[in-house]
Amino acid sequence: MTVNSIPCRRENYGGLRTGPVEYLVVHYTAGDGDTARDNGLYFARERVEASAHYFVDRTGVVASVPENHVAWHCGAAVYRHPCCRNANSLGVELCSVMDEDGYRFEAATVDNAAALLAELMERYAIPVERVLRHYDVTGKCCPAPFVTDGAAWRAFLSRLEEPMTQEQFAGLMEQYHRDQGQQPPAAWSEEARAWAEGRGLLVGDSAGMRYQNPVTREELVEILYRVMGGADHGDAQ
Repeated sequence: MTVNSIPCRRENYGGLRTGPVEYLVVHYTAGDGDTARDNGLYFARERVEASAHYFVDRTGVVASVPENHVAWHCGAAVYRHPCCRNANSLGVELCSVMDEDGYRFEAATVDNAAALLAELMERYAIPVERVLRHYDVTGKCCPAPFVTDGAAWRAFLSRLEEPMTQEQFAGLMEQYHRDQGQQPPAAWSEEARAWAEGRGLLVGDSAGMRYQNPVTREELVEILYRVMGGADHGDAQ
């Protein structure tokens, strides 16, 4: 499963989370042959004041809204679900196709969605009972293929209960960190970033500055070494 990043237009999603991710909400795009890239580009370009964290199609996944921000994907005036809201959930949109019977998902899209959701469940310790349809949250017929065919939804959930191999988990985490590293830094850190880069405290690597990636202890030691003047500082004591 390939994950690419197309950052969402800032006006289309909310601020930083103030609490944990507790639910995963599945949607559909209501398109006919649209792609994850199509949707990623649309939400990056247009101001629609709606969003999702991920778009999934038969070829892979596009990350849109950062996971540490609130996407506007399941808000409503009246809710069916007592607890799931935008503020405590991640939204995942599956690209759809149409035939004479209505909307459906291609098998490869479902495969990619299952892999993505399994990784998110692992990361946030979310049980399968908290993987919901948009329908379960607000009553909207979304994702239509999993609302009109309840058996298909139950079969999809059963796949999420299958254990992930260590190799699968490692691959997904590697891709996740790569994608996070491509996310742009926030405007509020501009002055501090310029200060750090100007003094050589952060120089980046072949992947760029990776401002949205976690700092390893090895990297932290190197930063402190530069701040304190390295060996020269130790000799001066």
